[in-house]
Amino acid sequence: MAYYFWHGLDFQGSRVSGAIKVPNRIDAIKKLRNKGIFRSRLHEISPYRLKSPVPLTQLVSILIQLERLQKSGFPLDRSLQFIVSETSNPPLAYALCKIRQDLQQGHSFSQAWLSQTALPEMVGRMLGVFESSGKLKEGLGHLLKFYESELHLRNEQIKLIHYPIVLALFFLVLGSGLLLFVIPMFKSLYHRLGPELFWLTRMLVKFSDSLLEQPLIWLSAMLLTGTGLIFLFRSLGWEKIRSWIPGFGQLDFLSRMLLYSRSMELQLKSGVLLNDALVQAEHLFSGSQQKKLKKVRKDITSGVSVSEAFNRHSGFPEPVLKQLSMVQSVDDLGTGFEKNVQYYEESITRNTAKLNAMIEPLMMVFLAGMVLIFLLALYLPLFQLGEWI
Repeated sequence: MAYYFWHGLDFQGSRVSGAIKVPNRIDAIKKLRNKGIFRSRLHEISPYRLKSPVPLTQLVSILIQLERLQKSGFPLDRSLQFIVSETSNPPLAYALCKIRQDLQQGHSFSQAWLSQTALPEMVGRMLGVFESSGKLKEGLGHLLKFYESELHLRNEQIKLIHYPIVLALFFLVLGSGLLLFVIPMFKSLYHRLGPELFWLTRMLVKFSDSLLEQPLIWLSAMLLTGTGLIFLFRSLGWEKIRSWIPGFGQLDFLSRMLLYSRSMELQLKSGVLLNDALVQAEHLFSGSQQKKLKKVRKDITSGVSVSEAFNRHSGFPEPVLKQLSMVQSVDDLGTGFEKNVQYYEESITRNTAKLNAMIEPLMMVFLAGMVLIFLLALYLPLFQLGEWI
């Protein structure tokens, strides 16, 4: 079976769109014509793309539009129709059209959302809570605030590495220019020194000769390296690779803990059961930290207090555990996690300031060191030749 997102004109000349699952494109066109849809355009979507998670920026954009339209009094079906017309991503448009179709068949919004694997499960669970309590508009605002904070954290962390990346590219261009154009100009002079040539200059001359004599090999090596990096990013994810960078690991942990606490606060204050909230919040982590949080949940299920369970496994700092122990006696864990959000926001601000203060001078020292090496390699032999004259 093939999946298609389509848009076209109905009998009244109005633009309409939808999602369809048929064996092939010809069957899709026939089925649309039988429904009275003409001048239709089809976008075939692979099953892999349908299952790929929606990018965070697009999810935030959907929630912004949905929240504003709901507050303005638009029916949910018309709101989704408008969002689909503004969406340029066919897999996302397909998912939203399927949600519309499920709503028209009598399904709840949360059920329709959960049927789309590309969309976050936690949003669907929360929508179910908001629908049952009649607070869908307010709930969309809470979800928007949560995902906007996650997007803000991601953008702040990306900004931290912009400066090192720009300097690295600058050094790469500078070094390539020296190796390909400057060193060959001095090569004949360098050979006069023979074995007395500075060892670093000898290395650069050999490297320059290799680049000029075997460009295809070096180009192939660069392409293979680029392909390997792309594969690494896709298989491990940016979050995993970022945690390996010195200083970023702790910042990434604090950011995840902030999102975890905000998620728990949002769910508990919305009426989600503690165990269900813990299950959904675990998905914000991966690897060993997710396993620790699963142990926390098992301990709480077996009757261990919340603060004690987190103290055993999660690595929460002392101020956070203290907040949880203070409020769990009055069954107001949502407030405790709200206090934890404030703690982690302050911690992230401090750590980000420290990283910013460290990165700039370190990169300047690195760049100055590389420039010094190139200058010594280029001009020290010239000074030696000057002594011979």
